[in-house]
Amino acid sequence: MDKNEPISLKEKHKLILEIMKDIDRFCRANDIRYTLSSGTLLGAVRHGGFIPWDDDADIFMLRKDFDRFIHIYKSDRYKLVYNFNPQEKLSPSGIAKVADTTTWLKDSTGKLDFGCWVDVFPLEAVPEDPKECRKFMHSIMRVNNRMYHRRHKDIVSILKSYHHSFGWWMRKLDSIVRDNPHEGSPLVAHAVGSDNYRTVIPKAWFDNLGEIEFEGYRFKAFSDTDSYLRKVYGDDYMTPKQWSHDVKIYKKDE
Repeated sequence: MDKNEPISLKEKHKLILEIMKDIDRFCRANDIRYTLSSGTLLGAVRHGGFIPWDDDADIFMLRKDFDRFIHIYKSDRYKLVYNFNPQEKLSPSGIAKVADTTTWLKDSTGKLDFGCWVDVFPLEAVPEDPKECRKFMHSIMRVNNRMYHRRHKDIVSILKSYHHSFGWWMRKLDSIVRDNPHEGSPLVAHAVGSDNYRTVIPKAWFDNLGEIEFEGYRFKAFSDTDSYLRKVYGDDYMTPKQWSHDVKIYKKDE
């Protein structure tokens, strides 16, 4: 039987940090480029680690590095979750998760057999023209939205997505990102998720990655953290704005 009390935020941070260290170890050993991103990189700059009330971690990879990572990542402790089917109770969303299977959580679609994870986002090449860039990313987000709704059974979700199977939407998203006509562009973006339009960045930033301290450990990060964080969070990114996902996570009984 699973334990009844959710783990503390401090325990979440400890578990997530160990996953981050495992990803870093593997990427360094296999010459896979990555960078801390989003609130994880913000936390490294502003707090030297986790934002005190944050409860997740994010990593960016260029598409080619991401594809290598999902094909060769191995760990004795963690599970790579990517392009899983609906029977596993979590929809494919174009991102990967490196998950700790000693924990679990329950969301709106059911119980997941893992609770703590690190999100790994692929960055896609996008057009230089702003209008074309928005159009291309909208095409990805439309399909991602349909996959989200395919997990639910309310009337809006049924009307939006149920004329195709779950697998059909998954293959549709995969075909869009893999038949990308913009590979020669100098720009890339996190094309899946709420921050997509704010994270169009130069691909060249990955040619000169630096390191940053996070909870006493060194991780890969953009050398120009200021430009990235201003783009994502605005010029006042050093001013705290408290929020979290507030997900309740539980430890499995041993």
